[in-house]
Amino acid sequence: MRRMIFVFLVVVGILALGVRFFVNEKLTSENPPGLEIQFVEHGSFNQLSTSSSPLAHIQTIVDHISEAAMKEQWTTASRAVQQLDNAWQALSPQSSMETEREIEMAIQTLYYDVWAEDQQSVLTTGQKLTVLLNRLAS
Repeated sequence: MRRMIFVFLVVVGILALGVRFFVNEKLTSENPPGLEIQFVEHGSFNQLSTSSSPLAHIQTIVDHISEAAMKEQWTTASRAVQQLDNAWQALSPQSSMETEREIEMAIQTLYYDVWAEDQQSVLTTGQKLTVLLNRLAS
């Protein structure tokens, strides 16, 4: 009789620990895979941000847009996208370089992402703009 009670208590203890493990695992993975925000550094970021070039000003605006998206301040992000567009138009020569066209397309995509209030898309497009600006600065 004592042996059955002991075995029963051991089984109940194992079940309790197992349930606790599965409950904790589900709580830690609230976001479905693929929706996590990933920060990636491409090349030497400090070189662009510390210089006094016009591209550094544009990169600063891109950073403000990403920050506003993280805080879900969509009006601020929208104004910053307009500033980015104006700064790019003032800087951009009227040539047909592929990188410049890609930057213009990314800025247009950023308008749509901010209007849709899609935080992940804003960050992804901001990351793409950072890569393009670094390519242009090289």
